[in-house]
Amino acid sequence: MKLIEEVGELAEVIRKNKRMTDDNIKGTIEEELSDVLYYTAMVANTYDIDLENVFRMKEKYNSKRYGFNIKIDE
Repeated sequence: MKLIEEVGELAEVIRKNKRMTDDNIKGTIEEELSDVLYYTAMVANTYDIDLENVFRMKEKYNSKRYGFNIKIDE
């Protein structure tokens, strides 16, 4: 549920284009994006999912399905 909440907060700061200035991260896209990544990692850990592996698998799938040629390592 926290992940969903954080995605909503990310959407709000993106809509408002609130970016980090100097070292002030509070209420910014950068802060909310890091929160989304944090909770994504927590969900993956809870279900024992190797995020790097599944990300690469999905990248390969998307490449075949949609013709994407961008790789995470590039």
